Amino acid sequence: MIFDELEKCLNLLNVFKDKSVFLSESLLILPSKEKITPDQQHLLNLSTNNFFRSEEIENIRILNPILDRKIRQKNMRTWLMPFGFIAGIAFSNMTNLSTFSFLGLNNIGESLIGGLLGMGSGYLGSIVSSASININRNKELRSIIDLNKEGKWLVLLENQIGNELPWGLIKESEPNEIIFLEG
Repeated sequence: MIFDELEKCLNLLNVFKDKSVFLSESLLILPSKEKITPDQQHLLNLSTNNFFRSEEIENIRILNPILDRKIRQKNMRTWLMPFGFIAGIAFSNMTNLSTFSFLGLNNIGESLIGGLLGMGSGYLGSIVSSASININRNKELRSIIDLNKEGKWLVLLENQIGNELPWGLIKESEPNEIIFLEG
């Protein structure tokens, strides 16, 4: 949801807290620091609680494709590099190639170099495969990011599976826009 005023965001989040609305996550996304007035900063400091947290847009994975890609690449690297190492050793042992014989290596040395090359291939594979997912996500998020840069306040809600968002309360808060993100 997109709001012009911080007070509307905080009122909505406090109503959710008072009525014990079940949410997986509720985030208040701050506009750029230059757009936050000292009064708004004071109000934010007073309203800090455990029901919601405030974050900058750069730290939210669903709204930052670059961060999402880095996290996905790290997770893929964790799996692909060890499997690449094992595959490289297996390939070297199965083929008995002596590609690095000019270094004077025995079979174990050849296998280890094959494993290292396989591990490097796993790393490169994690980069390429993480970059190939959600290419069009940038276009979807551009308007949200632009509104945030203009100084709009964003509220990101994630409902629990099986629970419906309280649409009546959301509409009473009079957001400028309600945008649905899947991810």
